[in-house]
Amino acid sequence: MAARDDSRVGLLGHRPRPRRRNMSDEVFDYVRSRIFDGTLKADQRIPQDAVATALGVSRVPVREALIALEQHGLVASEPHRGTYVVPIRAEDIDDHYRMYGMIQGLAAARAVHSITEPVLDRLDELHEQMCTGDDPDLLWDLNYDFHSLINHTGGSSRVRAVLRHLSHNFPRELYALTPGSSPEANAGHARILAALRARDGVAADLANQEHVRAEGENIVVALRRAGILADS
Repeated sequence: MAARDDSRVGLLGHRPRPRRRNMSDEVFDYVRSRIFDGTLKADQRIPQDAVATALGVSRVPVREALIALEQHGLVASEPHRGTYVVPIRAEDIDDHYRMYGMIQGLAAARAVHSITEPVLDRLDELHEQMCTGDDPDLLWDLNYDFHSLINHTGGSSRVRAVLRHLSHNFPRELYALTPGSSPEANAGHARILAALRARDGVAADLANQEHVRAEGENIVVALRRAGILADS
Protein backbone atom coordinates (compact mmCIF):
# COMPACT_ATOMS: atom_id res chain seq x y z
CA MET A 1 0.00 0.00 0.00
CA ALA A 2 1.04 3.52 -0.63
CA ALA A 3 0.38 7.09 0.29
CA ARG A 4 0.69 7.13 4.04
CA ASP A 5 3.02 9.00 6.35
CA ASP A 6 5.71 6.33 6.42
CA SER A 7 8.84 8.34 7.06
CA ARG A 8 9.74 6.65 10.35
CA VAL A 9 9.29 3.08 11.50
CA GLY A 10 11.32 0.78 13.73
CA LEU A 11 12.77 -2.60 12.91
CA LEU A 12 9.73 -4.36 14.29
CA GLY A 13 7.35 -2.15 12.39
CA HIS A 14 6.32 -0.03 15.38
CA ARG A 15 5.56 3.60 14.60
CA PRO A 16 6.48 6.36 17.04
CA ARG A 17 3.84 8.15 19.04
CA PRO A 18 2.13 10.68 16.74
CA ARG A 19 2.71 14.35 17.38
CA ARG A 20 -0.06 16.38 18.96
CA ARG A 21 -2.34 17.69 16.25
CA ASN A 22 -3.48 21.30 16.15
CA MET A 23 -6.90 22.60 15.22
CA SER A 24 -5.99 23.40 11.62
CA ASP A 25 -4.92 19.74 11.17
CA GLU A 26 -8.35 18.63 12.35
CA VAL A 27 -10.05 21.01 9.94
CA PHE A 28 -7.76 19.86 7.12
CA ASP A 29 -8.74 16.23 7.70
CA TYR A 30 -12.43 17.09 8.04
CA VAL A 31 -12.64 19.05 4.78
CA ARG A 32 -10.47 16.56 2.90
CA SER A 33 -12.73 13.70 3.97
CA ARG A 34 -15.84 15.65 2.97
CA ILE A 35 -14.33 16.15 -0.49
CA PHE A 36 -13.57 12.49 -1.01
CA ASP A 37 -16.86 11.18 0.37
CA GLY A 38 -18.77 13.48 -1.97
CA THR A 39 -20.29 15.72 0.70
CA LEU A 40 -18.44 18.68 -0.80
CA LYS A 41 -18.93 18.60 -4.55
CA ALA A 42 -16.64 19.71 -7.37
CA ASP A 43 -16.64 23.53 -7.75
CA GLN A 44 -18.65 23.93 -4.54
CA ARG A 45 -17.68 26.82 -2.31
CA ILE A 46 -16.29 25.70 1.05
CA PRO A 47 -18.76 26.86 3.74
CA GLN A 48 -16.19 28.18 6.18
CA ASP A 49 -18.64 29.23 8.87
CA ALA A 50 -20.40 25.86 8.75
CA VAL A 51 -17.08 24.01 9.00
CA ALA A 52 -16.02 26.13 11.97
CA THR A 53 -19.35 25.48 13.71
CA ALA A 54 -19.26 21.74 13.01
CA LEU A 55 -15.82 21.43 14.60
CA GLY A 56 -16.28 24.04 17.32
CA VAL A 57 -13.36 26.19 16.18
CA SER A 58 -12.83 29.76 15.05
CA ARG A 59 -12.37 30.88 11.45
CA VAL A 60 -8.59 31.07 11.92
CA PRO A 61 -7.82 27.31 11.81
CA VAL A 62 -10.33 26.97 8.97
CA ARG A 63 -8.44 29.52 6.91
CA GLU A 64 -5.13 27.85 7.77
CA ALA A 65 -6.50 24.46 6.71
CA LEU A 66 -7.78 25.83 3.41
CA ILE A 67 -4.35 27.27 2.63
CA ALA A 68 -2.84 23.82 3.24
CA LEU A 69 -5.53 22.13 1.16
CA GLU A 70 -4.80 24.52 -1.71
CA GLN A 71 -1.12 23.58 -1.52
CA HIS A 72 -2.20 19.97 -1.99
CA GLY A 73 -4.32 20.88 -5.00
CA LEU A 74 -7.64 19.96 -3.43
CA VAL A 75 -9.17 23.43 -3.29
CA ALA A 76 -8.62 26.74 -5.10
CA SER A 77 -9.20 30.29 -3.90
CA GLU A 78 -10.55 33.14 -5.98
CA PRO A 79 -10.43 36.78 -4.85
CA HIS A 80 -13.79 38.07 -3.63
CA ARG A 81 -15.42 34.68 -4.31
CA GLY A 82 -14.00 32.32 -1.71
CA THR A 83 -12.47 28.87 -1.79
CA TYR A 84 -13.85 26.11 -4.00
CA VAL A 85 -13.40 22.35 -4.34
CA VAL A 86 -11.14 21.41 -7.24
CA PRO A 87 -12.76 18.70 -9.39
CA ILE A 88 -11.09 15.31 -8.92
CA ARG A 89 -10.40 13.47 -12.14
CA ALA A 90 -9.15 9.97 -12.84
CA GLU A 91 -5.86 11.35 -14.11
CA ASP A 92 -5.31 13.11 -10.78
CA ILE A 93 -5.53 9.80 -8.93
CA ASP A 94 -3.43 8.02 -11.54
CA ASP A 95 -0.75 10.73 -11.45
CA HIS A 96 -0.65 10.64 -7.66
CA TYR A 97 -0.09 6.90 -7.55
CA ARG A 98 2.43 6.95 -10.38
CA MET A 99 4.46 9.63 -8.58
CA TYR A 100 4.21 7.78 -5.30
CA GLY A 101 5.26 4.54 -6.96
CA MET A 102 8.28 6.20 -8.57
CA ILE A 103 9.49 7.64 -5.28
CA GLN A 104 8.74 4.48 -3.33
CA GLY A 105 10.52 2.52 -6.06
CA LEU A 106 13.56 4.75 -5.60
CA ALA A 107 13.60 3.95 -1.89
CA ALA A 108 13.31 0.22 -2.61
CA ALA A 109 16.09 0.34 -5.19
CA ARG A 110 18.39 1.98 -2.67
CA ALA A 111 17.30 -0.38 0.09
CA VAL A 112 18.94 -3.34 -1.68
CA HIS A 113 22.34 -1.89 -0.75
CA SER A 114 21.67 -1.58 2.97
CA ILE A 115 18.89 -3.97 3.88
CA THR A 116 19.78 -6.52 6.54
CA GLU A 117 18.63 -10.07 7.16
CA PRO A 118 16.60 -9.07 10.24
CA VAL A 119 14.73 -6.50 8.15
CA LEU A 120 14.13 -9.03 5.37
CA ASP A 121 12.90 -11.53 7.95
CA ARG A 122 10.50 -8.93 9.31
CA LEU A 123 9.21 -8.22 5.81
CA ASP A 124 8.71 -11.96 5.30
CA GLU A 125 6.75 -12.12 8.53
CA LEU A 126 4.53 -9.18 7.55
CA HIS A 127 3.94 -10.70 4.13
CA GLU A 128 2.97 -14.06 5.61
CA GLN A 129 0.55 -12.40 8.04
CA MET A 130 -1.09 -10.52 5.18
CA CYS A 131 -1.43 -13.70 3.15
CA THR A 132 -3.16 -15.54 6.00
CA GLY A 133 -5.03 -12.75 7.81
CA ASP A 134 -8.65 -11.68 7.38
CA ASP A 135 -9.07 -8.68 9.71
CA PRO A 136 -9.33 -5.60 7.42
CA ASP A 137 -7.91 -3.16 9.98
CA LEU A 138 -5.02 -5.45 10.86
CA LEU A 139 -4.27 -6.09 7.19
CA TRP A 140 -4.21 -2.36 6.55
CA ASP A 141 -1.69 -1.83 9.36
CA LEU A 142 0.46 -4.77 8.25
CA ASN A 143 0.52 -3.38 4.73
CA TYR A 144 1.49 0.01 6.09
CA ASP A 145 4.35 -1.48 8.12
CA PHE A 146 5.60 -3.49 5.14
CA HIS A 147 6.05 -0.46 2.91
CA SER A 148 7.14 1.83 5.74
CA LEU A 149 10.01 -0.46 6.61
CA ILE A 150 11.28 -0.49 3.03
CA ASN A 151 10.90 3.27 2.67
CA HIS A 152 12.75 3.91 5.90
CA THR A 153 15.52 1.47 4.99
CA GLY A 154 16.25 2.91 1.56
CA GLY A 155 14.75 6.37 1.50
CA SER A 156 16.81 9.50 2.06
CA SER A 157 15.42 12.25 4.26
CA ARG A 158 14.28 14.03 1.08
CA VAL A 159 12.54 10.93 -0.28
CA ARG A 160 10.74 10.41 3.01
CA ALA A 161 9.72 14.09 3.11
CA VAL A 162 8.15 13.84 -0.36
CA LEU A 163 6.35 10.64 0.61
CA ARG A 164 5.02 12.39 3.71
CA HIS A 165 3.71 15.26 1.61
CA LEU A 166 2.01 12.94 -0.87
CA SER A 167 0.49 10.91 1.94
CA HIS A 168 -1.54 13.95 3.02
CA ASN A 169 -3.29 14.30 -0.33
CA PHE A 170 -5.87 11.64 0.43
CA PRO A 171 -7.72 10.64 3.62
CA ARG A 172 -7.39 7.22 5.22
CA GLU A 173 -10.96 6.46 4.20
CA LEU A 174 -9.86 6.52 0.58
CA TYR A 175 -7.25 3.84 1.12
CA ALA A 176 -9.86 1.76 2.91
CA LEU A 177 -11.65 1.46 -0.42
CA THR A 178 -9.04 -1.13 -1.39
CA PRO A 179 -8.15 -4.04 0.89
CA GLY A 180 -4.84 -4.00 2.73
CA SER A 181 -4.29 -7.46 1.36
CA SER A 182 -5.60 -9.27 -1.72
CA PRO A 183 -4.22 -11.93 -4.07
CA GLU A 184 -3.04 -9.15 -6.38
CA ALA A 185 -1.47 -7.14 -3.56
CA ASN A 186 0.14 -10.21 -2.02
CA ALA A 187 1.66 -11.14 -5.38
CA GLY A 188 3.06 -7.62 -5.62
CA HIS A 189 4.59 -7.89 -2.16
CA ALA A 190 6.13 -11.23 -3.10
CA ARG A 191 7.79 -9.66 -6.16
CA ILE A 192 9.14 -6.81 -4.06
CA LEU A 193 10.52 -9.22 -1.49
CA ALA A 194 12.14 -11.41 -4.13
CA ALA A 195 13.86 -8.39 -5.67
CA LEU A 196 15.13 -7.20 -2.28
CA ARG A 197 16.49 -10.62 -1.41
CA ALA A 198 18.20 -10.84 -4.80
CA ARG A 199 19.69 -7.37 -4.20
CA ASP A 200 18.23 -6.36 -7.57
CA GLY A 201 17.56 -2.62 -7.43
CA VAL A 202 16.04 -2.40 -10.90
CA ALA A 203 13.57 -5.19 -10.16
CA ALA A 204 12.72 -3.70 -6.74
CA ASP A 205 12.01 -0.33 -8.34
CA LEU A 206 9.81 -1.82 -11.06
CA ALA A 207 7.94 -4.12 -8.65
CA ASN A 208 7.08 -1.20 -6.39
CA GLN A 209 5.91 0.98 -9.26
CA GLU A 210 3.67 -1.75 -10.65
CA HIS A 211 2.29 -2.56 -7.21
CA VAL A 212 1.41 1.04 -6.40
CA ARG A 213 0.01 1.75 -9.87
CA ALA A 214 -2.34 -1.23 -9.51
CA GLU A 215 -3.61 0.16 -6.22
CA GLY A 216 -4.26 3.49 -7.91
CA GLU A 217 -6.28 1.79 -10.63
CA ASN A 218 -8.44 0.15 -7.98
CA ILE A 219 -9.00 3.50 -6.26
CA VAL A 220 -10.10 5.06 -9.56
CA VAL A 221 -12.65 2.28 -10.05
CA ALA A 222 -13.99 2.74 -6.51
CA LEU A 223 -14.26 6.53 -6.81
CA ARG A 224 -15.90 6.30 -10.21
CA ARG A 225 -18.44 3.83 -8.81
CA ALA A 226 -19.17 6.24 -5.94
CA GLY A 227 -19.64 9.15 -8.35
CA ILE A 228 -16.79 11.19 -6.85
CA LEU A 229 -14.76 11.69 -10.01
CA ALA A 230 -15.60 14.69 -12.14
CA ASP A 231 -15.05 12.64 -15.30
CA SER A 232 -17.15 9.64 -14.20
